[in-house]
Amino acid sequence: MREHFETTDGKHRVPASHATNSRKEGDDPHRDLTDSVWTILVVDDDVDVHEATEFSLNKVDILGRDLRLLHATRGEEVLGYLKANPNIAVIMLDVVMEEPDTGLKLVGKIREQGYSDPRIILRTGYSGQAPEDEVIKNYDINDYRTKDELNRTRLITSLTTAIRSFDHIRSLSDTRAGLEMVIESTQRLYSNKNLALFAEGVLTQVAAILRLRFEGAVCAVGGTTGNDQDSMVVMAGLGRFSENVGAELRDVPDVDLTMVQDVAVDNVTPELRDNKIALRFRTKTGRELVIYFEHNGALPNPDIVLLQVFASNLAICFENLDLINHLGELAFVDQRLGLPNHNAFSRELGVLVSGKTDSATVALVSLEEAPQLAVAFGLSFAEDVMSAVHDRMRGMLGDPVLIARVGDYTFGVVDSTGTLDPAIISDAFDETFSIMGNRISIAASIGIVSCDPNGQQASDIDRAARSTLLRVMQDQPGTTMLFTPEIGNEIENTVRIKSALQGAVLSREFRFVFQPKIDITTGAVSGAEMLCRWEMNGENIPPSTFIPIAERAGFSADIALQSLMTIPVFWAKLENAGLPRLPVAINLAVPDICNPDFIEALGRQCEETGLAPELISFEITETQAIAVDADASRGVIALKRRGFKLWLDDFGTGYSSLSHLDTLPVDGIKIDKSFVSTLTREAARGSLAATAKTMADNLGLKSIAEGVETFEQHQIARLLGIECVQGFYYAKPMDPDAFIEWLNRWDMATHVRD
Repeated sequence: MREHFETTDGKHRVPASHATNSRKEGDDPHRDLTDSVWTILVVDDDVDVHEATEFSLNKVDILGRDLRLLHATRGEEVLGYLKANPNIAVIMLDVVMEEPDTGLKLVGKIREQGYSDPRIILRTGYSGQAPEDEVIKNYDINDYRTKDELNRTRLITSLTTAIRSFDHIRSLSDTRAGLEMVIESTQRLYSNKNLALFAEGVLTQVAAILRLRFEGAVCAVGGTTGNDQDSMVVMAGLGRFSENVGAELRDVPDVDLTMVQDVAVDNVTPELRDNKIALRFRTKTGRELVIYFEHNGALPNPDIVLLQVFASNLAICFENLDLINHLGELAFVDQRLGLPNHNAFSRELGVLVSGKTDSATVALVSLEEAPQLAVAFGLSFAEDVMSAVHDRMRGMLGDPVLIARVGDYTFGVVDSTGTLDPAIISDAFDETFSIMGNRISIAASIGIVSCDPNGQQASDIDRAARSTLLRVMQDQPGTTMLFTPEIGNEIENTVRIKSALQGAVLSREFRFVFQPKIDITTGAVSGAEMLCRWEMNGENIPPSTFIPIAERAGFSADIALQSLMTIPVFWAKLENAGLPRLPVAINLAVPDICNPDFIEALGRQCEETGLAPELISFEITETQAIAVDADASRGVIALKRRGFKLWLDDFGTGYSSLSHLDTLPVDGIKIDKSFVSTLTREAARGSLAATAKTMADNLGLKSIAEGVETFEQHQIARLLGIECVQGFYYAKPMDPDAFIEWLNRWDMATHVRD
């Protein structure tokens, strides 16, 4: 017995099953069935029309498929049916239902909602209510019939025409979908899934071209020799083969491998057997593509021709795809040395953080002497060095470890096994290398990161390795350093400070303070050293932090020139307080002294602001070589000729101090506070401070002990005969007003007590 549902008036019951098979109990009337039937939606408020249509179409098939009828008695139900049944082929729509033009209004709503594929046949019992010519002209319908003329034969004829039109529209849509997938694959050729997308698009395209429902389809890609399918991997599957993606083709059940092997790889003629189709292509690089397709119907000759045309285009597309993938593989190899390159290093870091390991080691290895070897012996020689280093590291680290060239003379090392001993990397440089018959000793700066990569970003690990390498190259070149969070924070802080310093220079945000220098014999204040202070976002940044950064960034010259503007203000305050001008010492960086333009600007500004040379001295911080640098030596000599006094600051802690004393026209030395802080009465005579004082005396130079912080250090400095002292024991650096207030109270006799 058929199931029915009530109409709006509750008096009539309309069959809800399709013409050939009744719905099973519990089926949803809105549920879409398989595409083995054509779904027809009958919309009419007359129960007799539904029953007549059901009777007329009983056991009718059109274009090889049965019909399935859905029934609606109200116009408002139509959009719900369309939403629940995306494969409705034809809507047989009554014009007059709730209102005289309900059907016409529904046509507009259906098309406005985007349902353009279903064909619409209008039926009316009142031919004059909506004239045929106006309806056909003004509404997007496919046929218009009166119910009286629509007998069984004409009904089937109209449905056949509409269904054929719907079938062609859906075939075009399927073809377009397949083409879009192929186009998408070409747009994503450099992604990891490009071949998979291409393969999936190919199968969809074949199904659309043939307009056949597939039982199963598979697309496999690989490099083969002869008829061997062992290396063919399934990239895409449809139907019963959809679960075999990633498997080898030979392991996929029910694939006719004999048929696949019989397909010639040197042409584009498909192999056709019963309900099976096979295509096979091989590129010049040896990569092979196999398409195996099973369908459920006959294959007309026109479709075979179309398939051959498609196969010709597919062969060209696959050849190009293979070429591009080959070029992509080349992108991961250094073309000069044939080694993995920076792209390979980055790719390996990406694999590292994918969750496959919980312990890894990443290192950057920079060859110290390689740039000099390239200049001295040529680029080819330096690259031979790179190859020799790589070969030795490869032999010591093992094949599982990636060793890539990530810079001109830098290697990147990635160990994803978690078993690599980082010490082995530095061990590779313990022995000399044989390069073109020459024994070459190579040192390397090595930054190493050992970590659990899970939950991290590849860029974070890369940045940690680079931060560590930068730190070791700055502090201890030629050695190995392990990453610590402090290194990363320090590098990040340096970048932040450098950026802020640039703005501070432009807006003159620096503050300058003065620390007194004391004549240790008389107790008189003999001068002052001017020091720079700076706040970043309200935070005091220590000079030991920002001054080295300013020197490396090239800002120290601007700071020095800005400091000169404070001296006249300082002197004016001294004079207003009834005090004489004091000599002022200014710190200069060696890189700035090497610049003749800076030396000229420094002298010119001193003249313009009335800074007499006899009251101005410059303290040269010994953090870089001077005597061996001709430009720096010329800068020192130029300042001396202008009449300025010159001092070597932090004497004994930097470069070649003895050479400086012997060759440069300096007036004295400042003994570094690291030598002063360790002084004791018992060891004073044999201390480094005593040695520095003796050297200065022998050369006729003055000496200043800086960093004096205790009475004992003061007494030892006097004992050693050091002429001048400065440090927190006497006074901290002060702004001009505080300095004057301190100066008015200063008395060595009352300050220095046992």
